[in-house]
Amino acid sequence: MTSPLQGQGPGAIPAGPTVGDTIWVARTVAVPPGTTLRPADWDPPDPIQRLGAPRLTPRGDSTDVAYPIAVWRAGPITVDVPGPLLLSPGGRIDSVPPRPQELRIASVLPAATPPESLAPQPRADFVPRTSVSAIPLLMLLLVAVLLLAPLHWWWRRRGTPIARPALALLREVPAPLDRWSDAGESRAVAAIAARRLRSVIAARMPAAHTALDTEDLLRVAARRGDWPLAELADLLRALDEARFGHGALADAVGLARRADELGPRLAPEAA
Repeated sequence: MTSPLQGQGPGAIPAGPTVGDTIWVARTVAVPPGTTLRPADWDPPDPIQRLGAPRLTPRGDSTDVAYPIAVWRAGPITVDVPGPLLLSPGGRIDSVPPRPQELRIASVLPAATPPESLAPQPRADFVPRTSVSAIPLLMLLLVAVLLLAPLHWWWRRRGTPIARPALALLREVPAPLDRWSDAGESRAVAAIAARRLRSVIAARMPAAHTALDTEDLLRVAARRGDWPLAELADLLRALDEARFGHGALADAVGLARRADELGPRLAPEAA
């Protein structure tokens, strides 16, 4: 079945279509069980124009296939509504032949006036472009200045922030070397003594910083002729032996006392 329909969908009531109206042409196709229906991709010739995709409406064992079209010529016209494709489960494809449909399209021109006597509408004027102006931007900047100026003034008049009092540096608490030595922690005592002595050397001579190993530190310190270099080398090597050696443990407390006595004898480097 093929029928011309005018309106919003395939179920609208026929209403005598005119030129340019949306017309739904529909046909009902029987669909066997297990078969898939696929509508044809229809491209009708002039003066027929397809307006959109087809709509499928299942109805029991059949399906309504409807196409929205518009006809741009008045008078009778034959529309060949295409048939869909039927895809069977075994891969077989059957095509349904098209079915002609007679339509009568009414004109939108007055019936009592011959078309050749009607004058066409005059050409519409060009739409003027919107003028570009910097006034809105300047107004926006002015409003921003008026709003932000009081805020900036209030922020500046708060005054300079009060400096926080500096935290007092905590003095290093002397390590209980004698108690550590009595507890068998001679290596810890030697490590404390070596760190103290190396810190004093780095403070007196920045080039001999604490990241150097003992031999590199002694090579840098060799430039100081006013230091007791031989005593310094013996003490640093003895502390290394006490810290990392595998032999008998040395008198770590005695080495720590020697390091404390040697520190004040290392004169600072001249500016």
